[in-house]
Amino acid sequence: MTGYGYAAFENDQLSIDVEIKSLNSKFLDISTKLPKEVSLYENEIKKILTEKIVRGKVNFSIEISLKNGIGSAGKLNQALFDHYKKELRTAIKQDEMSDAEIAKEVLRLPDVFEYSETSNDQITRELLFELIARALAECEKFRAQEGNAAESALGTFAKNIDEKLALIKQKDPDRIEAIKVRINESLLELSSSDKTDPNRFEQELIYYIEKLDIAEEIIRLQNHISYFHETLAEKESQGKKLGFISQEMGREINTIGSKANNSDIQKLVVDMKDELEKIKEQVLNVV
Repeated sequence: MTGYGYAAFENDQLSIDVEIKSLNSKFLDISTKLPKEVSLYENEIKKILTEKIVRGKVNFSIEISLKNGIGSAGKLNQALFDHYKKELRTAIKQDEMSDAEIAKEVLRLPDVFEYSETSNDQITRELLFELIARALAECEKFRAQEGNAAESALGTFAKNIDEKLALIKQKDPDRIEAIKVRINESLLELSSSDKTDPNRFEQELIYYIEKLDIAEEIIRLQNHISYFHETLAEKESQGKKLGFISQEMGREINTIGSKANNSDIQKLVVDMKDELEKIKEQVLNVV
């Protein structure tokens, strides 16, 4: 589910920014970006995010900025710099990369600069997790607003399918009557033929009528729609359950479409499929 949360702390020595972004996804996928000062808390942070967010693609980041030169100027680790430079010079030919270019690349390598650890004294576990809790609260508030909008939209889409189904029920008797007319016309043609096997014809007729009957599919789809509304009204997280119900709705709609053999009903089936696709897309917004 889409969400966003942000919390910040600032004093005369440093500033801390905590940001959470969540996007729609069937499963929980957490990506974290943490500075070295708080990396030891990564597993604990992921556990909290898993418990709170449950579902979605989550990008979590913490940024720490030092002020007044505290820890901002790194000290060159000369021994490590010389080691990296020697190794690269051995591996790369002179005509491929100059000494200046190699030095530039070495400066980008890990731990070439050593920074002051002064910031560590300012970042307590209590402060860090208080900021995370605040950012999560903002994210949950955002997701709740999105959830209310999603609930309203899903209810509307399901209602639209129900209305189309009601029209199909109205048209079904006319469809059956048209089938009977065609069958009677065929019977008149066959009655004049001496090659007709009455028993065989009766069996084929029963099979044909059963194949075109959509009464059971209509009843099952009505039940699925009712169950969808009931599930939508529940307070607990029901995103996956709504997804499963929409799949069952899709099966019945497809079967009605394949059996109908009627252009008006086929048009209504297409409309129901369109509403169902909206449901499937919106269900991704439900935890």
